Amino acid sequence: MGINLNTKKSRLHLKSLAICVFVGVLLALFFWFGGLETWEWRLEDNLFLGAEPRDDIVIVAIDDDSLQEIGRWPWPREKTAELVRLVGQARPKVLGIDVNFPEPADGDEFLIQSLAQDFSVVLPQEAVLEIPSRFRQSGPLYAHETLAPIKEISQIVELGLANTPPDSDGIVRRIPVKVVDQAGRMIQSFGSKIADLAQGEKIILATDDFERLVINYVGAPKTFNYISARDLFASDFESSELENKIVLVGATAPDLHDVWFTPTAKSEPMPGIEVQANLIQTILNQDFLNQVPAAVTILLIFAFCLGLGTVVPRLRARWSVILFAAVFILYILTAVIVFDAGYSLNILYPSLALALCFVFLAVYRYAYEEGEKRQVRRAFEFYLSPRVIEEILKDPKKLALGGEEKNITIMFSDIRGFTSLSEGLDPGGLTRLLNEYLTQMTEIVLSEDGVLDKYIGDAVMAFWGAPLVEPMHAVVAAKSALRMIGKLNEFNREKKWPSGREIKIGIGLNTGPVIVGNMGAEKRFDYTAIGDAVNLASRTESLNKQYGTQILITKFTKAELGHEFITRLLDRVAVKGKKQGVEIYELVCLAPNLAPKQKEVIELYEDAFAFYQKKKWDKALDILKKLTRLTQDDLAVKNLIARCEFYKKQPPAKDWDGTWVMKTK
Repeated sequence: MGINLNTKKSRLHLKSLAICVFVGVLLALFFWFGGLETWEWRLEDNLFLGAEPRDDIVIVAIDDDSLQEIGRWPWPREKTAELVRLVGQARPKVLGIDVNFPEPADGDEFLIQSLAQDFSVVLPQEAVLEIPSRFRQSGPLYAHETLAPIKEISQIVELGLANTPPDSDGIVRRIPVKVVDQAGRMIQSFGSKIADLAQGEKIILATDDFERLVINYVGAPKTFNYISARDLFASDFESSELENKIVLVGATAPDLHDVWFTPTAKSEPMPGIEVQANLIQTILNQDFLNQVPAAVTILLIFAFCLGLGTVVPRLRARWSVILFAAVFILYILTAVIVFDAGYSLNILYPSLALALCFVFLAVYRYAYEEGEKRQVRRAFEFYLSPRVIEEILKDPKKLALGGEEKNITIMFSDIRGFTSLSEGLDPGGLTRLLNEYLTQMTEIVLSEDGVLDKYIGDAVMAFWGAPLVEPMHAVVAAKSALRMIGKLNEFNREKKWPSGREIKIGIGLNTGPVIVGNMGAEKRFDYTAIGDAVNLASRTESLNKQYGTQILITKFTKAELGHEFITRLLDRVAVKGKKQGVEIYELVCLAPNLAPKQKEVIELYEDAFAFYQKKKWDKALDILKKLTRLTQDDLAVKNLIARCEFYKKQPPAKDWDGTWVMKTK
């Protein structure tokens, strides 16, 4: 029997490895022949996180406003000459004009005179470029039918090729910085020529095998400093805005059709002159994006395929999921980090290698699917009651990633002074006591059909109202909180904690809209609630130590409770991080359990608080001093006395609404 079992396992391992090798070979061939290339480009487009544009690059835009005021395009040469003269008065470092003048026209003498500056001026030339072929592995692209400005202009300016050829999906990602014309002469690109002149020396570029440079885009359109050409003709224009700057003049009006889609501009195209600005910044900052060699991508494909094919068959289904997720996430993070460092790892094919191998192995091992179901059921049993689990399993869609907005009640509870409580206890004893405490609190939550969201050290987060529909979720949560305090008192009476120490906890409740559902990755998630109402519940729990209370609720929870609960209006506070104040109440007890003294304390305190909010400090103090004779250890009373005395000396602003702003959590 043992030999047969081992043989079956060996066959499983060999077939799994063969499947992954087949996937690796198939993907390597697809990659080598350029399959799915546009998909890879689009994935890499998402890695552009944006950066600060250089403040020495200014775009003078021939925009709609300029066309409306100066006239339709093309402008007379005299008007263009005037624009060049106005820019020249500012003494820019380099002037790049993305406007070609291939034919003689009236006013050329004015334009030629204006272009004869003692600083560098770069004009474009254009060409029909050869489309790169995978069968020609290297060398600059060939330029056919070049079109340059007239000879008189070309002789007095620098020229650069202004073509911005898009990739096959219509996105401009890279620009050829060198091309070869029909006479064998090397032509430098418009943007790289400007960058060299601005730097004062030839800059060494990190180009691909076809002398193309990947542009490291700064951001969306209009990221750079724009000045309308119209404004240059205004009498109040400050020429200092262009002084010692790289000034780029080009068309931005949509009707002039010099706009392009880029990785950072897929909904609103980017003007060609701003594409050149991004190229110039990439060169000057040397923020080059280097494509890793194809051999590295093929090596990664086979490494992932062989790795999964060897390891996954030897793991349980859930560990296979964890391994796949960990390797996948680690590779994506590596690609992001490497991209930020200037190197472009292929994202698509290694990720496909991981995904396809994992899927094929999962199908081959039917046990994966069954193990996944068992894992989900076990995971839910830890923080949902059986009734809630059955409700979820009736509708499997509730297990899908994402969430929906629901109005629920959230609870946070936390042990006060846990550090001092744990002093003198060995780790094993501390863990045992903490587990016993948390078990008892958890049983109360689950018995009331609440969702145990998570443990945060010695703290507990739970909520009611989802996924099980519970119209009275605030009432159930309030009853659970009172039961927890009762169980805690029982725990303390039994002297479970050594040396006569007692556990004290604070509980905070808040009701409000949240997003509740499964959050996380497709193979690793938690059923949880997120939203501002959750944060307020957490902050409310923390306020217990400020008032010496055990249970605090917000006005939103109070509004959902009936007369069966006794509460005390404590304060109106703006919790840390918020400006808007909210009323908080102490949840005292159920109505039948109210003692006469408690009732008197609550009524007197609320009367005093009403005078406090009306800025009637003396009347509030009279009541509060009477209260101190009834209850000497009420921290809320002491706090309110201190505030009244403080405001008597330093009255609040006239528009004060009674809100006390908390500076700490």
